[in-house]
Amino acid sequence: MTNEEKLLELWEDKQVAKVLLRFGRALDTGNWPAYRSCFTNPVNIDFKRLTGMDEVSVDADLWTKFAEQILTPVRRHHVYTNWDITVDGDKAHALVYMTARHWKGTDRGSSDNTQYGWYDFWLERSGDGWLINRVKHDFQWVSGNDSLLDVHEPELMKTMQQIFCEENFNAAKALLGAL
Repeated sequence: MTNEEKLLELWEDKQVAKVLLRFGRALDTGNWPAYRSCFTNPVNIDFKRLTGMDEVSVDADLWTKFAEQILTPVRRHHVYTNWDITVDGDKAHALVYMTARHWKGTDRGSSDNTQYGWYDFWLERSGDGWLINRVKHDFQWVSGNDSLLDVHEPELMKTMQQIFCEENFNAAKALLGAL
């Protein structure tokens, strides 16, 4: 490998990592336009471990709305480690370990919820740089109070019905079958 190839590899890794760090920082700060800017449209989402629902292909604006609705009531702190980024032309994959902490004052159990696991991110290069076109949230265990992330809030339930529907399940299966 030449020095130029090594430099390009480092550059591409850095550009992919910047998108993923923007993703996490936007979640923590509630900067929903910055969060949305990380995704292609549509984006494939596999949050089955969290939601119990199969992977969907969904409008990135709708997914951002879901993130805002479920996370705004809690304080958040995501930490990413053990970065494993592979770039292949205009496609990239990153496996990133995460600890996602959530806090909310409550009189019903613990005030915190922590998820431990990793994200799988698949990205593609666009005219605007790297964007996430598929993400899998795969926590391995959770400690604390699961009810802090209240999926029974009426507006959130409406958004989830729009996201986790047969049309979006089928679109995700079609995309994965084409890969």
